[in-house]
Amino acid sequence: MSRDVDVLRRLLLELEKEQRSPPEPIFVPLDDFARTLDKSTDEVGEALDLLLGLEFIDGPGAYKDAWLFRKLTRRGVQLLDAIRDTDEWSKVKDAYNVFLEP
Repeated sequence: MSRDVDVLRRLLLELEKEQRSPPEPIFVPLDDFARTLDKSTDEVGEALDLLLGLEFIDGPGAYKDAWLFRKLTRRGVQLLDAIRDTDEWSKVKDAYNVFLEP
């Protein structure tokens, strides 16, 4: 999968809405997220796996046609706080574009 960083950002924003306190596993239907992001379920699953592997999110992971998400990690919250604003996100992408290319 090429790293579509815009999808990763959008996933973090969507997952933030889903998390609960105290954290508990949340059933995330991949097809719903895929429609929301205009991506395939495979692309969304791979992006979630990447976010998990990079320790931006916590969760058991893939489960049949869904994904079990628990929470954004501290690292994920810090990243999301830095890129939440679209203008700031554009600046980050411009500054790190060379590193973001697949």
